[in-house]
Amino acid sequence: MDTSVNDDWQFRSLLFCPANEPRKVARLAQSGADAVVLDLEDAVADAHKITARSAARESLDTIGGVTRCVRINSFATGLTAGDVTAVVCDQLDALVLPKAETADDLRRLDQLIAKAEAANGIVTGTVRVIAIVETCAGIAAAAELAAAGTRLCRIVFGAGDLGADLGLPTIRGDLSAALAYGRAKIVYDARAAGLPPPVDGPYLRVRDLAGFAQDSEIARALGHGGRLCLHPDQVPIVNRIFAPDAEETAFARKVITAFAEAESVGSASIVVDGVFVDYPIVNKARRIVALADVIAAREIGRSRAAAGATK
Repeated sequence: MDTSVNDDWQFRSLLFCPANEPRKVARLAQSGADAVVLDLEDAVADAHKITARSAARESLDTIGGVTRCVRINSFATGLTAGDVTAVVCDQLDALVLPKAETADDLRRLDQLIAKAEAANGIVTGTVRVIAIVETCAGIAAAAELAAAGTRLCRIVFGAGDLGADLGLPTIRGDLSAALAYGRAKIVYDARAAGLPPPVDGPYLRVRDLAGFAQDSEIARALGHGGRLCLHPDQVPIVNRIFAPDAEETAFARKVITAFAEAESVGSASIVVDGVFVDYPIVNKARRIVALADVIAAREIGRSRAAAGATK
């Protein structure tokens, strides 16, 4: 298993925004989110999906200091190819594919992106893919999906659509028990394919920040590495919960130092502050420290960008 951390794709917060609402788009760069998504799918009325494409493309030029994504429409809508052609550009980091269900979905999208990259003089493979797994068929095929695409950088657990696909007879009720299997399975499937931990799905009660925080703690405990946000107020909560704890990071650094000293004299099993440490544990410590360093560097870059914008 690759223990490295990719700066661009190890994001915690993924903030969605309708591509055709300029007032909301204008606030994205100041949201503090690690990644933002201009939405062409569910957040845009059917009659406005075509015109929203140009709005998304123009908005990409105005957003800086953050990973920039566009959620296109699913293949079932017949709009996917037009969406890709309209938004692939130098300012786009990734396309978000909803309702991913088969490896063929990712292969088809790969071909569409490659064609658009070539048409725009962009190096093939520049634009990456984030797949939302949000149907029963998608959950069943998640292992195949996670291992399918060379462009695939992250998968997202689509709780909202999955709840609908399951046919559960409630909108406001607690769906956690019904969603638990898919929410956990997708973590194992992502990691088995060498992807970063997946991004957990939305929390629909957008005003209930305490409930959102509690549910996000559950997602983190399951192994998710971030969360989809529907409102800017959710972003700081996600960034805090899915960042390595400061004390845990300090202990991880201590483990790395102690293990290096022990290894230099031939030992690969030691005890640090009462915790047994061997190669698997020190590798975990390295991942914790690497993620903490990525987040710290991102925050420094964001602060510098903000300072530059005010001059």
